[in-house]
Amino acid sequence: MTLAGECPICAGAWAPSTIRGLLECGGCGFVTADVSLTRQELEQIYSAAYFRGEEYRDYVGERALLTKQFQLRLKTLLRYVPAARHQSLFEIGAAYGFFLDLARRYFDRASGIDLSRDAAAYASDVVGVPVAAGDFLEYPPLGQFDAVCMWDTIEHLAEPALYIEQVAALLRPGGVLAITTGDIGSPLARWRKEKWRQIHPPSHLHYFSRCTLRLLLEKHGFEVHYQGYAGCYRSVDTMAYIVLSLKRERPGLYRKLKASGVLNWSFYSNLYDILYVIAQKR
Repeated sequence: MTLAGECPICAGAWAPSTIRGLLECGGCGFVTADVSLTRQELEQIYSAAYFRGEEYRDYVGERALLTKQFQLRLKTLLRYVPAARHQSLFEIGAAYGFFLDLARRYFDRASGIDLSRDAAAYASDVVGVPVAAGDFLEYPPLGQFDAVCMWDTIEHLAEPALYIEQVAALLRPGGVLAITTGDIGSPLARWRKEKWRQIHPPSHLHYFSRCTLRLLLEKHGFEVHYQGYAGCYRSVDTMAYIVLSLKRERPGLYRKLKASGVLNWSFYSNLYDILYVIAQKR
């Protein structure tokens, strides 16, 4: 399906991007995939298989690595949430609840929502954090929150501007919104173009830069207080699985390497292409 309408940030007109298959706004430079998905199609993408072999090698199996990554993001977020012990936090795209499991140690209340029913059920039943299954745009308000976070989520949303608008309504005055997403304006993204690892519609639908994300937030009453780049811990096993099994279709070679034990390690890296933005509601 072809994307219709105007740019959600500046109402500009779309034109073909220099990256094949994408569109770029002639006004602000916002980049999006030339595709529109229904709610049902999005739910099909984020089935249990998405977290177990399609996008992630094994999301639950990598909990320890993901937790180390979330600890770094939480440490930065807490600098902008004074007296977090008396504050409430809500996560959009909470997945299996691993970040909320950390956050509840610092916040008075920590809850979230995810489109994946499998992930939400695991978060609630196994991790023990309250995660609702469904679309945030249809989420019944349960009062206001002091902080909202969207970790690597906004690029997946069919209508990101509507989400930011609803977050603004959900936050108390002075509340903060934390977002991580790929930066299409980063040196790595400009160099890699269509080969940049973040470009893979239909799961990634939108591609922000430092400028376009700031414009979207300011449009909905936020003031950006922090812009940085988020690194992550990478599993060599997962990287080999993605490259060999998914991209090059050589699962046999992957299995041999895994059996040898040479893939059983991880490392931290920051390629400075994943934006980390914290903004405060005016």
